[in-house]
Amino acid sequence: MKNLIRILLFSVVLFYGASGQVMEDAYRLSYHGLGFGARSLGLGTAYTAVANDFSAVYWNPAGLGQVRSNEFSMGLSHISYNNTSTLFGSKESFSNSGTNINSLGIVYPFPVRRGSLVFAIGYGRQSYFTSALAFTGRYKDNSGLFPDNSLLEAKIFESGGMNNWIVGAAIEAVKGLYIGGSINFISGSYNYNRNYNVIDDKGVYPDTLDSWNQKYTIDEDIGGFTARIGILHTFPDKKGQIGFNIKLPSYFTLRDDFVNDWTVLDDRGRSYYGPYGAGISEFSVTSPFVFSGGASYSFGDLALAGDLEFTDWTQMEFTDADLLYKNNWIKEDMEPTINARIGTELSLPRNNLQLRAGFAYLPSPYKFDSAPNAQKFITGGLGWIVENSVRFDIGYAYGFWQTDHNINDIAYPSEDIQTHNLIATVSYRF
Repeated sequence: MKNLIRILLFSVVLFYGASGQVMEDAYRLSYHGLGFGARSLGLGTAYTAVANDFSAVYWNPAGLGQVRSNEFSMGLSHISYNNTSTLFGSKESFSNSGTNINSLGIVYPFPVRRGSLVFAIGYGRQSYFTSALAFTGRYKDNSGLFPDNSLLEAKIFESGGMNNWIVGAAIEAVKGLYIGGSINFISGSYNYNRNYNVIDDKGVYPDTLDSWNQKYTIDEDIGGFTARIGILHTFPDKKGQIGFNIKLPSYFTLRDDFVNDWTVLDDRGRSYYGPYGAGISEFSVTSPFVFSGGASYSFGDLALAGDLEFTDWTQMEFTDADLLYKNNWIKEDMEPTINARIGTELSLPRNNLQLRAGFAYLPSPYKFDSAPNAQKFITGGLGWIVENSVRFDIGYAYGFWQTDHNINDIAYPSEDIQTHNLIATVSYRF
């Protein structure tokens, strides 16, 4: 009975650590992802100084001013997430995937005597929360709270994403200088599902414990808004461009519905079970400013583009009174980052084709992380133009990095992540 009480106490400790908001929650909302648009993905998302289609509302709204014809565009995306984890010397692989509408938008150039005045409205899928983690290993417990050398098994799925409903506009203030802005209304969802097992298959607690199981889920609704301001300048020779984009802080409101079920089974077949806890948690998060700058230049049929993006993650914060103390953790453990992106595009005029390639390097915002934890993306893409009015684009990104998770102070699996992102876009200009 004494050992069983320890197990029940362990369940209390585990649940206590599972239900609170942490830095990862705020970072998940503030992370920009790979944005939307197949052409931008093929260019390694180095799009701040290119941005000449509907996706400009996200990358640099000033770029809308370059659009001279009405445009309708639609895109689909697919992400595959593969995770190979290592825990206590044991390796296990797990994967997850998702397919969604990536973008849907209309661009309308308003007739003017000089320059340009362009409006855009539509939808874009900003980021994806698709992930997976599974691990199996033998746990060494020196506290005596749980069976030593017990078998740990876990499977974790995450899904959902953030959607932007966007209204944007741009003008050509003077020849070659475009100024634009966009307002983004954010909606989304986040789903977390964890199935965790601890099995005393070595008989450390004879006649007491056989297994312990926890099922923990979160269903989160996301709402919010943000805005962007951009500038784009085209050089007089029309071969080169420079662009700047400022994303203002995003303001999020969230509602979590969580359920924590657990079951303890003893060697005599008797069960002690929950639901131990369930409830609703509502809170707010503010994400930091994001400053982007880029340049592009054309050498005949070959174009090059590059971007730098600065974010001070220490400015991310919870805004609810009972969570303000966690902002100290953010300032202690996080730091500013500079994302780097490059891309190239080769036009084949005879075939109306464009070939693209790129690379993106996104450092981790956590002070204790290093280069292996930075997200790296190798990208490629293809564009095909039909009669200067219909355009088909496809973009692909292969991502890879390392990370780890603290699973309720019990297990710390190290993870090797590989992702495959695919976006296909069709647009019609008339």
